Amino acid sequence: MSNKLLAPDGWLVLGLPWPEQTQDGWGECAVAVAPTMIPRHLVSKGAGIALDLATGLARDPNDGPGKAVFFSDVTLWLDKQGKDWADFRADYEAVIDELVKAPVPQLYMTLVQKAHAILCDASRDGVRLYYLGGDVEHVTPQVRADVHAALTTSLERDWPPYIQGLIDRGALQTR
Repeated sequence: MSNKLLAPDGWLVLGLPWPEQTQDGWGECAVAVAPTMIPRHLVSKGAGIALDLATGLARDPNDGPGKAVFFSDVTLWLDKQGKDWADFRADYEAVIDELVKAPVPQLYMTLVQKAHAILCDASRDGVRLYYLGGDVEHVTPQVRADVHAALTTSLERDWPPYIQGLIDRGALQTR
């Protein structure tokens, strides 16, 4: 069996809507896929582009965010190139929806609302978070990097047993 199944080069992390039901401020609001595990014939051209760009960003030590690439990172990278999803005739919401529904291994993630907001933020200057007491926090690149690092750590810990469980149950073929 390839170690790439248990420890892929990176993941594409997709933000889902914030759930109505949360537990102690945590909600299941993200899903991670391993782009290198997804045969491109299973997805549309737009989804394939997202997967390929996420793979490239996960491997890029200079411009990449690390192994956990947010869909918003791909959108921001496109923006830096003077492009957007429409240049590829892709609707980013449809791409996210397609990848969430794709018949591929997906690990659902539980996050706090602040991490979810950062995961979903594709603004050039970083999101501003407004708190009930009137405080405002401008999310810096370092805070975003910290969220990337935390999700990478979580995926490196949780992905291998998840995939091994799929293999053990016969739900994922290794050949």
